[in-house]
Amino acid sequence: MLFMADPLAGLGAAQLAQLRLLCWVACVDGVFADEERELLSRLASRLLPSVDPADALAALLAQNSADLEQLVAQLDAHDQRLQLVKLAYEMAHSSRNPTDDSPINRAERGAYRHLLDLLALPEAEVNQAEWAAQQALQESPTLLDRLNRILFGWGAWPTVDALEFSGTHWL
Repeated sequence: MLFMADPLAGLGAAQLAQLRLLCWVACVDGVFADEERELLSRLASRLLPSVDPADALAALLAQNSADLEQLVAQLDAHDQRLQLVKLAYEMAHSSRNPTDDSPINRAERGAYRHLLDLLALPEAEVNQAEWAAQQALQESPTLLDRLNRILFGWGAWPTVDALEFSGTHWL
């Protein structure tokens, strides 16, 4: 019988806790959107360069836990908690249901707020981390977002501004 190695075995306890908490935020609404999957895949590939991100995501989903207090307790360093605020904010804002009135759906907003309560960080530091997350979301739209803006937001023939926004070159 062949046993597969745990793809998450190369992570430290704090890194694993961060990824599991982000996975929880992503899945709390019952939808694991492509944007959320992409963000977690990017993080997993950065933390585990020798592991297939799909295997890491499958392992994270299998370990998805509601024991949030235990996971937060594994984040010993203050900077790990701040980093989690930034990443959780990005995760919660990375996808949006078409029927949502706000940029974050109700379930993920509630999960994010609950996570903030558990992290017990000063409000000023949370605001700074959220600002950094907003900047990251605005500065580096995903390829899918750029294509959607070009192809669907501005019609079949993109404007010069759209082409320049996308990073493409035109003649």
